[in-house]
Amino acid sequence: WFCPFAQRCTLALEHHGVPYEWEEALGWTVRPSSVGEDGRADEAAYHWKSPALLAANPSGMVPTLVEPATGRVVKESLVTIEYVDDYARAHGSRAPSLMPAE
Repeated sequence: WFCPFAQRCTLALEHHGVPYEWEEALGWTVRPSSVGEDGRADEAAYHWKSPALLAANPSGMVPTLVEPATGRVVKESLVTIEYVDDYARAHGSRAPSLMPAE
């Protein structure tokens, strides 16, 4: 499914050519409907978050970046873009920063 906040981070990674591994961390699944004790039907759609996402970011928010070499976790879309800008620059990227200079 599409999340504009996660998409920001993906675009930053692609813009700078930073290699990454995408993991689908959010989704919906359909469960059989059931009727609760109050006589109301329970929702059949269930929103899930992957165990890996919750391990890295207990709030379960996306985007969440985990740097493989250090295990550093970066979250929140604008913070991840700033991180990717800095990371790419430190690793030789000549692409312009996506975040404005301070």
